[in-house]
Amino acid sequence: MAEKWKVAAPVVSAQLREGESLAEAIERALDEDGDLRGMHFTGETLDAMEGGTLDISGCVFERCVFTEMDFKRLSFVDCVFDKCEWSNLRMVSATFQRVSFRNCRMTGVEIMRGVLMNASFDACMLDYASLSETKLDRVSFAECRMRESLWADVKLVKVGFDGADLTRAQWMRTPLLGVDMSSSVIDGWNISLFDLRGVKVTAAQVISLSGLLGVEIVE
Repeated sequence: MAEKWKVAAPVVSAQLREGESLAEAIERALDEDGDLRGMHFTGETLDAMEGGTLDISGCVFERCVFTEMDFKRLSFVDCVFDKCEWSNLRMVSATFQRVSFRNCRMTGVEIMRGVLMNASFDACMLDYASLSETKLDRVSFAECRMRESLWADVKLVKVGFDGADLTRAQWMRTPLLGVDMSSSVIDGWNISLFDLRGVKVTAAQVISLSGLLGVEIVE
């Protein structure tokens, strides 16, 4: 019997602080202990922020724009992102734990040497997204568009794709053993037979993969 798993939801207080801008709150956190907790931000823009360690927990972000962040270590725990903009943002050594992304635009986002645990992506735009040397454990992508996304040296522990559009995705040294792609679009993949081994697909999807398998389907 297949192992059943689910993504743990963020734990966020019903009473969040407001009033301080996102940039001001982060600057204050960096000046103090590098910890930002329990705040609600709406319509904020975070631009060209950098520093050492920044831990953000128990926060909600609505329609916020993240354009540039450069921290030695960055973590988001128990956070919700609703209709936020992450396009072309590059993050190195970032950690996401119990986070929810809803209707976010993340075209071209790049995550290197990161960790995502108990993360859900719902109806997000992830075309041209790039993940490299990153671990995903209990991560779900539901109704996300992920065309021409790049997955390089990614460790997929428990990852679900439900109605995702992965057209022309590239998989490099990222084994898909046990991953269920049966409800997703997988046309035009660039993937090795080793990484493809053990992926779960429908009979119709095998036709899309026939070129990779070196077979010719005739009627």
